Amino acid sequence: MHELIERAGSLLRGAGPGVVLLGIVIFVHELGHFLAAKARGVKVLRFSLGFGPRLIGVTYHETEYRLSWVPLGGYVQMAGDSPAENGEMPSGREQFLSHPWPGRVLIAVAGPLANLITAFLILVAVGLIGVSYPDSPNVLGVTADSTAAYKLGLREGDKVVAADGKPIATFDQILAAHLEAPRPKSIRLDVDRAGHGFTLVVKPEQREPLFSSLTRVENPPIVGGVLTGMPAYKSGLKEGDRILSVDGTPVSTWSEMRAHIGGHADKPIRLQIRRGTQTFDIMVTPVNSTGQAGGIGQIGIEPVSHLVYVEKHSLPEAIDLGFRATLAQIGSVYRGMWLTVSRPLYYREYLGGPLFIAQAASESARRGLDSYLMFLAMINLAIMAFNLMPLPVLDGGHIVLALFEGVRRQAISARTYLNFQKAGLVLIGTLFVLILANDPWRLIQRQRALDRAPRAAPEERAVAPAPP
Repeated sequence: MHELIERAGSLLRGAGPGVVLLGIVIFVHELGHFLAAKARGVKVLRFSLGFGPRLIGVTYHETEYRLSWVPLGGYVQMAGDSPAENGEMPSGREQFLSHPWPGRVLIAVAGPLANLITAFLILVAVGLIGVSYPDSPNVLGVTADSTAAYKLGLREGDKVVAADGKPIATFDQILAAHLEAPRPKSIRLDVDRAGHGFTLVVKPEQREPLFSSLTRVENPPIVGGVLTGMPAYKSGLKEGDRILSVDGTPVSTWSEMRAHIGGHADKPIRLQIRRGTQTFDIMVTPVNSTGQAGGIGQIGIEPVSHLVYVEKHSLPEAIDLGFRATLAQIGSVYRGMWLTVSRPLYYREYLGGPLFIAQAASESARRGLDSYLMFLAMINLAIMAFNLMPLPVLDGGHIVLALFEGVRRQAISARTYLNFQKAGLVLIGTLFVLILANDPWRLIQRQRALDRAPRAAPEERAVAPAPP
């Protein structure tokens, strides 16, 4: 228990990126509601980041702006957003519930729309700043004798050090030399083989066959990162662990290991692990990445990344990238929501609350600014999608009520509204209890798994002699 408390404490100390991320997402969402309400002439009483008692705040004109003690969300309180104590609905255009229904739809949609726009702008910014991709050294991997690379004289282990006189340091720079060179044009490759250099001139008609046949050196099956909440995390895998076998089948490369794990979706597998000087087995059940029969299994680990290739884009390219990435992330968010609804007992373990988001935000921040910004964009889209669900209390519930009123051409009664809201509080309250309970349960599962694993012997360290 002491170790678990220490681990929770370290997570809290490293929660800065998560606090900033959640603050941005909540502020943007509530700002959308606030601006739309002001534009429609609805009176805004309070703009709060956080719930519960006031921490600090200031009142300007008719609105109180404040930070509250419980940092689990935020809200914009509008005049007339609930029936009066005597059970009557409010009246007047400045009151939310008596405001014309098209305006209420706009106010409710404005929060999720603000998250959507923010996500798009963030992804455009990522394209301008540069997208980081894991890279590998400028050394060729397995080169079969049937490939164009072999026939032109390249062999496994050759190091491409320059292309047309431009230095090459990574494998992706080799490929980029082909993609960026004008056509038709020959490319001169300077190659080092065991300390001896030679030059290879690739003719225009040879470029495509040669570069498409190049392979990079395979990564060994060493864990470079463990994704929070995934099966590997709960099973106790750690950075630096080497996977020796999968269900008794030895693996020597990352692709071999991934292929074996991918074929065992929803089926427990035994991994033999070497950690330091200790070798032991763990059981892990890969999660089905598609939710369908025959899906690919994933356990949530990443390879060791020694090099990074950064690709920057022009503004038009970044806008196109941002648009396509936004659509892709929206699709991913809604697929995840559908899997959670269609298989709640299976996917509920992967729901995360503030602690989960804080851990994931810290992980993404360690990978780099682009990774952190992409995670920020994804959380914005997840908040958008969640709030648009047609459930009471959520923005989607307000939209449903407003549209229902528009179809009926008659305002809803106070009783109908209150019953609708009570049902929503029960549903959302239950969901939040499940989500919040998952966060500490994940920590407990991981700590138990780490406690079961043998302790690795400490590595010997060379100690420099003291200066005379």
